[in-house]
Amino acid sequence: MKAVYKNLALILSLVFTLSIIGLAYYLYIFPERIANQTHVFSLMDIEALRPVLLELYTFCGVSLIIGFLAIIMLIFSKNSENDSNVVYIEKFKDSKKDKSQDFNNESKKAEVSVELTEVAQALSKQKDNKKKAELLLSTVAGKLEASQGAIFKAGKEGDKNIISLYASYAFVLPESQTVSYEFGEGLAGQVAKEQKLINISDIPEGYITILSGLGEAKPSYLIICPIKKDDQLVGVVEIASFKKMGKKEEQLIEDAMSLIAESLSEKGQKVNPEK
Repeated sequence: MKAVYKNLALILSLVFTLSIIGLAYYLYIFPERIANQTHVFSLMDIEALRPVLLELYTFCGVSLIIGFLAIIMLIFSKNSENDSNVVYIEKFKDSKKDKSQDFNNESKKAEVSVELTEVAQALSKQKDNKKKAELLLSTVAGKLEASQGAIFKAGKEGDKNIISLYASYAFVLPESQTVSYEFGEGLAGQVAKEQKLINISDIPEGYITILSGLGEAKPSYLIICPIKKDDQLVGVVEIASFKKMGKKEEQLIEDAMSLIAESLSEKGQKVNPEK
């Protein structure tokens, strides 16, 4: 309905402008028409009327200019109002988008919180620290549909900072063999050095291989996360999966690993990656 009124206003403005132009032209030929049509006075007498006619023409010209300016200002004000409405609508859309994103983030945090409670309940039944770590890996892997996991414990070997395999899930390794990395060595060692989580979607060739009764397969996604206790590194966890893992999964891994940070710090040395 507003569009109809707007179009009607523009049409009436155009008609008004044309009528003013027509009136100005008619006033211009008005003296000659009086002389030719009525014969009340001759064309020679028109010269005597010039001062009066000039005043009339001036008045009509000023009125015409004012009318044009009014119409132009009306059109510009309408366009400005439309632009303001567009800006307002865009801001409203952005606001809704931000609120929707905030809601999604809060929803993800709520989901992580529920899953973390379930993980904590499962761990409360286990007393042995190493078995607790293995249970944690198994539970988290089940939540994330992950295919493999490993927890490395931070420590010292001489004057070197290292991380050593502490617990694993679906990790093929002979019992007599140990796995350890110096800080900065490999992906896990680099995470231990920088103490920053990494989420990889292009795992280096040969880095991880999943063995099953159906053969071997290479996972597509890998999260490596530092485990901290009182802002000190106590370990590193690796979670590999064939399924993509995002922010929600990263948050779950970080929060879940905090449940065993205390046990990893027991009977072990907290290390400083800068040394």
